[in-house]
Amino acid sequence: MRTFILLALHGKTTPEFSLDDLPGAGKLDTVCRTITNTLYVSQGIRNDTIMHVVLNGPKDPPRLITIDGSKLITFSYDERSVAKTIRDALAKSSGILLHEQRQLSPGIIVAKEPFETLVKQYAGRLYYLHKRGVDVRSARFVDDPVFVFGDIGGLPDKTEKLMKTLNAERISLGPKMLFASQCSIVIHNELDRRAKANPSS
Repeated sequence: MRTFILLALHGKTTPEFSLDDLPGAGKLDTVCRTITNTLYVSQGIRNDTIMHVVLNGPKDPPRLITIDGSKLITFSYDERSVAKTIRDALAKSSGILLHEQRQLSPGIIVAKEPFETLVKQYAGRLYYLHKRGVDVRSARFVDDPVFVFGDIGGLPDKTEKLMKTLNAERISLGPKMLFASQCSIVIHNELDRRAKANPSS
């Protein structure tokens, strides 16, 4: 299984936002595109992928939305539909307690879980994106790798320090800085190529 964790520092954590103004809801347009690019291929859903989105914006942070490709029954991939799913998940989480989780639908769970608690669960399998990291083409990955990245502006310094404390490895996706929504595509492509070259591994 491949796992991706997006830290959206300004993403709205309550459902009071317009589907017509996702950039104004803490750059939720970026979050939606990242979810689509992480979970979808041309012929359907990647059932080998889990996507975690940690929203840390107003008014009730944090919110963790988890989408498990292996359990999804239906999930529309256009930006507006993804945004509506996020809004529904946030509405479902109204009044939720710390560490509590609620299921929105098969494969989609919302929780009040801090980013730090989430990543600590994956210690030993963590990789985070950094322009001075090891090139993804030559990096060695453990089984069931977990990739961490930020939205606009990347990961803050304190988050990078946490990653180092957890012995997470830095990886680079190439010489050009990419949008957050593009990063998982590059990682998937590399892992897909390796899986095809070594089908028994």
